[in-house]
Amino acid sequence: MQECLEEALAHIGIRAHLDVAARTDAGVHALGQVVTFTARAAWHPAELRAAVNAWTPPALLCLEAACVRSRLHARASALSRTYVYLVGTPAPPCLAGYAWSLPDRRAFPEMSAPRIDTVRARDALLRMVGEHDFGGFARPGAQTARREANPRATVRRVLRAEVVSAAEEPVTAFVLEGCGFLRAMVRNIVGAAVSAAVGAVDPARMSAILDAPRDRYRGVRAPGWGLTLVRVVYGEPLFSSSSAPQERR
Repeated sequence: MQECLEEALAHIGIRAHLDVAARTDAGVHALGQVVTFTARAAWHPAELRAAVNAWTPPALLCLEAACVRSRLHARASALSRTYVYLVGTPAPPCLAGYAWSLPDRRAFPEMSAPRIDTVRARDALLRMVGEHDFGGFARPGAQTARREANPRATVRRVLRAEVVSAAEEPVTAFVLEGCGFLRAMVRNIVGAAVSAAVGAVDPARMSAILDAPRDRYRGVRAPGWGLTLVRVVYGEPLFSSSSAPQERR
């Protein structure tokens, strides 16, 4: 989708490096992605929004545009990010492509009648709250190399972890808010929490991985399509109708 936005901006004469609030794996959705860039053209925010949407596909929509101070950076200035992961038992047709539908024979070969035990799910997920070394839940490779150079490279702080059941559908939402996340960290955490919720592992396994971050998580990784970035929080409001058309970010 970043390429689509870059192409849309190029169509209206803006060629700029894009900084995004959060990187997402293939198949992951975003409702609250934030992008900053610098441009010399004096676009009014409302006109820029309309121009971008004229060149982007239906799946990519600019909800709002604004002029912000030049030092604001979509990723570095963010205070927190909130992800929601949906799991259905099974997922209703309206959520096809947006929720992990159980049973999933590849993830849980022995599962017959899927059921999310929310007590076990919360027990597992709440163990993630706080500042921990999440290296065990990260994608191997680059993260491991970074940790060798800096022992705190894989330390992150999770502010909130919730399990919410839908009122009318067999759908459970796993909500994680944190100051930052490692690659594949959310999907691995959800995979482990769902494994605990269906009785495949003990919830205490989550704490064991945090206590020994070099002991990489090797269990079920939740598929990308069930994950959505829903909110990015900054220290000040980003969008205001009073923004003047000067140098744009």
